[in-house]
Amino acid sequence: MTPTNHPVTPLTSASGSQPLAARPRRLRLPRWRRVGYLLLLLAALAGVAMLGTSVAPPRDPLNARLDHLTTGLRFDLFRWEIDALTGKVGDLLSNPATGLAPVEADALVRGYIDAAQRAGELEGDIERIYSDPQTADPEAATAGQRAELATIRRQLDEQASTVEAILQGQLSQIIRQEGLGTASTVWPPPQMRFTEPPQLLVVSPRDRIQRLRSVDLLADLDTADRGRLEEIVQEEENLSAYVTGIGGYGVFPTMVVDRYGLPWTAETIAHEWVHTYLAFRPLGWAFLKGGDAVTMNETVASIAGEEMGQMLLQTFYPDLAPPPQPPASETLKPANDDGDTFDFGREMHATRVAVDELLAAGYVEEAEAFMEARRQTFLENGYRLRVLNQAYFAFHGSYATGPAATDPIGPKLERLRELSPSLNDFMHLASGLTSAAELDEVLAQQEALAQPELLRNEAALQ
Repeated sequence: MTPTNHPVTPLTSASGSQPLAARPRRLRLPRWRRVGYLLLLLAALAGVAMLGTSVAPPRDPLNARLDHLTTGLRFDLFRWEIDALTGKVGDLLSNPATGLAPVEADALVRGYIDAAQRAGELEGDIERIYSDPQTADPEAATAGQRAELATIRRQLDEQASTVEAILQGQLSQIIRQEGLGTASTVWPPPQMRFTEPPQLLVVSPRDRIQRLRSVDLLADLDTADRGRLEEIVQEEENLSAYVTGIGGYGVFPTMVVDRYGLPWTAETIAHEWVHTYLAFRPLGWAFLKGGDAVTMNETVASIAGEEMGQMLLQTFYPDLAPPPQPPASETLKPANDDGDTFDFGREMHATRVAVDELLAAGYVEEAEAFMEARRQTFLENGYRLRVLNQAYFAFHGSYATGPAATDPIGPKLERLRELSPSLNDFMHLASGLTSAAELDEVLAQQEALAQPELLRNEAALQ
């Protein structure tokens, strides 16, 4: 699962919609390959489905009450899977990207993502106009945007399966290159679908930050619906609640939002594939435990997904790849930093630390008042945070490399990656873990193995 984070940061969009190329003719694969891919798909689905059943939280009174409170608002994952798999089986039997030259594939992907970004802009404009009480006739006021949006959406629908197939093939190449496949097969296959994932209701106790439960909700809940549900959960259950959109969902095929640009898309499809990869390994199975296992899963997916996403860009879209990181000594203080720049990551991390301290001391209401005051500060500095509460931190804190986290699991996994000679080595070590204690043990072993090499390097420098 991938947090979007985009509602709180200004989105710089592409240059607008462009005409999309005509849908290429589908070339049929040899029968033996079609049958083989179909069997592979069904086997992968069975494995992920079994894992999904195994990690479902046990039924208890809180689950039952949340089910009641979200009646009519829950996302139907089973129905979505049927629809998505029907399309993916068709694409495997007749790959829509077969026969495309590299330059055609490149142009198609870039054009699709540019158009999707424009669609996202239009949707935001339309929602703002409808929510503005000063607009007397929002339907008339948005007629032009809605017409343009409908045209773009038709074009995107026509091209989606082809662009998905292109990106799946490109990610497969990176997976093979890093030795993460099984023999000559990429397992599980990186099947993905551009779609709007469900929104997520996350609940936490008020006296501490802990992700108690999460519920998949309809993808099209508006701001008012989110706020009402959060208020109801807090009033009836005395819990902190947060409803958020997500950018990706690690089911099979994975769900990925298409409107945040190609660098974000590359990282997200890799992140979600890592979740399906872990689903067949101990770390993925340990998700059932909740707690540290959830944080470890999300953090491993973040570390590996970012690295693989950058490899994909460097290989296929090098002009969009981020520049090499400068030495740490050059990034400690930017030359033009006057100390007044508002740094979202730094400020959010400081907020989390202060909230942890207040809650640990038993000052629940004071912590909530502090979070609301800090939310206003973020708003004043251009970050549109709708909610900042315990449940917000419970969700975003499970990504232990992010600014909303204080969990030491993040730095430990990052250190494990530093000590691993390759991404394959890191994934082999991390995917075999099932607890934070095991992480500490493996990290200590890797640190011990690295010491002789460090000493040799120091001696060589002298």
